[in-house]
Amino acid sequence: MTAIAEPTVEFGKSRTRKEDARLITGRSRYTDAITPAGTLHLSVVRSPIAHATITGIDTSPAKQSPGVVGVYTAADLGVEGVGLPCAWPITPDQKAPQRPLLASSTVHFAGEGVAVVVARSAAEARDAADLVEVDYEPLEPVLDMEAATAEGATLVHPDLGSNVSATWVFDSGEAGTGSNVSEAIAAAEADPDQVVVKRRFRQQRLIPAFMEPRSAVVDPAGEQITFYSSTQIPHILRTMTTVTLGVPESKLRVIAPDVGGGFGGKIGVVPEEMLCVVLAQKLGKPVKWPETR
Repeated sequence: MTAIAEPTVEFGKSRTRKEDARLITGRSRYTDAITPAGTLHLSVVRSPIAHATITGIDTSPAKQSPGVVGVYTAADLGVEGVGLPCAWPITPDQKAPQRPLLASSTVHFAGEGVAVVVARSAAEARDAADLVEVDYEPLEPVLDMEAATAEGATLVHPDLGSNVSATWVFDSGEAGTGSNVSEAIAAAEADPDQVVVKRRFRQQRLIPAFMEPRSAVVDPAGEQITFYSSTQIPHILRTMTTVTLGVPESKLRVIAPDVGGGFGGKIGVVPEEMLCVVLAQKLGKPVKWPETR
């Protein structure tokens, strides 16, 4: 006779955690703790203006700063036409601009990168980034969603012809989860015993706040590239690196060590990660980007 084990009851019981001992005894390994021999540090020069034309960039003062290995614009790196594609178009006709690795002619939001500094230490890179002089010719910013869709509104990306990226309609009738919405509303409006309630909702913006800022380390060793990142999506990061920069996936190893929080905020690929790859290949040395608060 075969004995049948009683099913394990999980509800109401705490689970034994496996990672705590390593984390609370200081044996964790975050991206910013990884510094291969000869590592160079990257700092990004960012636009303080939301919308402007770049009329000039003077990198000469930064190049004279202690510890600086190089200061680069998009033209210097040959990435003027290189950008991150939209990985998840929500409609077939979505208008999605590429995210440039560095702005080369126009900045489209405050904080967009316009140049990078590579130095022997993170502090030297940040100090030198403050010395890069960028001349901007301000353009009218787009600050309100409804104003952005009005006739004659300033276009953030004129080449797309519209500020509307996509219109995503979910109809329960088409989805097979209920009846046609328009028909249901029309029937309710025609029925004196039913009430149609209309409300306007303003949804707040969600910005995940994790304890560990984004960071990346790219270590080139011959043809093989090892890519450490505080990412939630190492496999997608590898694919996006191949799509964006043409690095063969077979030559690229992406590692996500311990990640100090994400909450969806580290589920995207950012230009700084790609810049680390570009500069590591260009300089032949590990390049590290530790973002700050």
